[in-house]
Amino acid sequence: MRNVLMIQGRQTAGLTALAAAALLAGCFSDGADSTGVAPLAIQALNSQARYQVVLKDAITGERITDSLSVTFTGAADLKAADGSSLNGKTITTTDGLVALGATFSATAKEFSVLVGNRTLGWVETGTRVVADTKATGDQIVELKLVNVNKATAVNASSAPVAMTVTSASAGADGKLAAPVALATASKTVTNAEGASETIGSSTLGLSTGTTGKAADGTVAAAGPLTVSATHYANADVSSMSAFPGGFAATVSGAPSSVLNGASANDGAFVTGGFAQFNVTDSNGKAIKTFDKPVAVSIDLPKSSLDANGNALVPGVSKYPIWSFNDSTGEWQFEKEGLVVEKTPVDANNYTVKFETNHLSSWNLDFYGASCTAQINLTGRPAGDARPLEVNIVGTTGQRFSRSVYPNDSQVTLYRVPSYTRMQVKVLDRGQLVGQTTTPVALCSGAVRIPVTLQPIPMGTVLVETSESCADGTSKRPLPTFAWVYDAGRTWRNGYTKAASSTATVASWSQASLVTGSSTVYAYNPRSNRYDTRTVNVSANATATAAFNFTMDCPRATGASGSGS
Repeated sequence: MRNVLMIQGRQTAGLTALAAAALLAGCFSDGADSTGVAPLAIQALNSQARYQVVLKDAITGERITDSLSVTFTGAADLKAADGSSLNGKTITTTDGLVALGATFSATAKEFSVLVGNRTLGWVETGTRVVADTKATGDQIVELKLVNVNKATAVNASSAPVAMTVTSASAGADGKLAAPVALATASKTVTNAEGASETIGSSTLGLSTGTTGKAADGTVAAAGPLTVSATHYANADVSSMSAFPGGFAATVSGAPSSVLNGASANDGAFVTGGFAQFNVTDSNGKAIKTFDKPVAVSIDLPKSSLDANGNALVPGVSKYPIWSFNDSTGEWQFEKEGLVVEKTPVDANNYTVKFETNHLSSWNLDFYGASCTAQINLTGRPAGDARPLEVNIVGTTGQRFSRSVYPNDSQVTLYRVPSYTRMQVKVLDRGQLVGQTTTPVALCSGAVRIPVTLQPIPMGTVLVETSESCADGTSKRPLPTFAWVYDAGRTWRNGYTKAASSTATVASWSQASLVTGSSTVYAYNPRSNRYDTRTVNVSANATATAAFNFTMDCPRATGASGSGS
């Protein structure tokens, strides 16, 4: 299958969950069947795009199993497994997994996914998904979150991300009892070119007596406040993959001079870096607005270039400042910030200082024209469907990032910035197997990248799904959604389908799996959860993972009359 990847944030192979919108759930008649169970509507979503959202810790890369709230906004028609609308809805997941179906039209070509949980320390983020009207098939969306309760782990990691957290106090009127000033620490990391780079910092300052309010207008609860700043440098893909809204974001409020010839919905960002500033009250509520100016600064590398590719001049150059609206998924243009030297002067970084009356994610980005880019991977053996990791990073000074995981040889990327050159690296299970020898302009035509893949033993998993009464009677096939996580630490997804009206199980097979222990996940639409099986995959053989979900089977009762 050709991989058409349209995500504005990072994509990765991963799980799906909750309401698996593409799953064909339920029974096979129009009315109540012999079990007395009213069948669910069968959803044939072949004309829809199917999206699986994976929520991960930005530092560890692990799937988040805390309770997270997920909100869906946008113009596309979004559906859950039972056919209900997800537009404008908020759901909760406790396994970091969400799935949905999306129907696009010529005038409804996007939606946003927004997620977070301040009570447990997870800061809000989101991404925008854009598709053309021909979008079908399975797309994977990955969102990365940071947790203010894990600042030590953030700062100890090799990722170009730094965090600082402090405590403050609010009175009964929501006012700060004392001033707050915090700055993230500088950090030396390895950048996308493999060189050492000293990243800058972000700062936040609030004055005594400042009143903070939540999004609903209520003042901060009396008692302790948690105040945090997180600085994301643009050094490599690991931090840029956490960019809220994605690099091909929806933007609003920007004058034409800032859009650089692009429309507000068709361009792409290149970034100098971004930051998240957050205040949370004692009830776990996000404090969003303030009645006094809040002082903020974000550093950016001295290697940064302007929208025309020219070096920045401190005291002269301006860099557009944007804030992320975590209710709509849009980036709002705020102002053009002046690029200045730090005090004392930093050999590696400039800074941009500004004031605001609200807090969220902020970025220093140039916005401009974009294109649809094509990457062709050559050298994949016939029949080899192992997912490869393709990392695209803009060159020093004009950073952009996208990561995709194709299982074939063609990758299409929508809304790639046309005003920067890219480095492309291809990895197989963490090992480099191909790359561009020099940065390339992806908007100048298809890019061919040879890959060298080592032969590995592979096998097949057959997934069978059915449902029956608790005593095993009335067994019937249950088409549903399934995943296989193989020994190569890759995910494969598909849909089990009934072969015929007489079949007792639905099935789906997945080939080209790395041999060894595999975990199979099958979604039960009646309980809204996944069941798992562990199977051993052998070379050139098929292992079967069978799932039978039990259902309530009420029986009709009543006395029979006697005639005379």
